[in-house]
Amino acid sequence: MEEEQSEFRCWDQLPPDVLGLIFINLSLQELLTVIPPVCKSWSKVVRGSHCWQDIDLDEWSCRCQPHQLDRMLRILVTRSSGSLCSLHIAGLRNDSIFSFITEKALYY
Repeated sequence: MEEEQSEFRCWDQLPPDVLGLIFINLSLQELLTVIPPVCKSWSKVVRGSHCWQDIDLDEWSCRCQPHQLDRMLRILVTRSSGSLCSLHIAGLRNDSIFSFITEKALYY
């Protein structure tokens, strides 16, 4: 029985890059609300840049208030730590958020 267990690795012990690749297949809501409380290593991965290279807020941004959208963008673009590759969004209403995105995405 012990030999069988040694063949398997616990989910919380997977390298952050691997967890990030798994987590990018989840919805925004799952990434922000379901994954972080599971364990410390998963929470750390979701707070890091591994899950935020491609940010898709298109559907969510159509349903939220402009101030909520600005706040969410600031959080997620900061989390990407300069590794942002693509951003899908609708409804940006001010130049300050454009400036923030370009500064943080390129020079973090």
